[in-house]
Amino acid sequence: MRMASTFRYGVIAAAVLTVGGCRQGDGPVPTPSVEREQELVDVAHDLQNVALGRDPQAAADLADDLRKYTDGKPKAEPAVDELSRRTVQTLAGVSLPGPAAQQLAHHYYMAMMAREMSDRQVETLQNDTQSLLMSIGVAEPTAQQVAQQVGAVQTLVTDRQRRWYELF
Repeated sequence: MRMASTFRYGVIAAAVLTVGGCRQGDGPVPTPSVEREQELVDVAHDLQNVALGRDPQAAADLADDLRKYTDGKPKAEPAVDELSRRTVQTLAGVSLPGPAAQQLAHHYYMAMMAREMSDRQVETLQNDTQSLLMSIGVAEPTAQQVAQQVGAVQTLVTDRQRRWYELF
């Protein structure tokens, strides 16, 4: 009797450890090159111009600059255009300080350039984007829409294949 219950607990412990060890591993996160850092400065300026609303070309500049990052992923272009559109609507009239603009540009870069992010990393990126937007005065539902689009873009650019054990 005691042997059967010990065996049962052993099987349960092994099952828990096996399932617990099947968590999706984090993927590599790209580090922008010096050239890309300069491009991100341009994206940050575009974001600030959109927020200020003084430059009628700002929305088109932002869309063009973000579209550069879809190289090799033409399926992602409409999603990136939608991200640009939502961003323009969201930032109109909002005060966007330089560091916040730079951080938002970096979040967008990550969404478009990371090719093997885990679901957890994508969720963190979305949450960070939403929190950043809310910290500059954007309403939560609006910030959430932009963050959701960040996730949609990442879904279209990812090269990561789900492994069999990640389906559970």
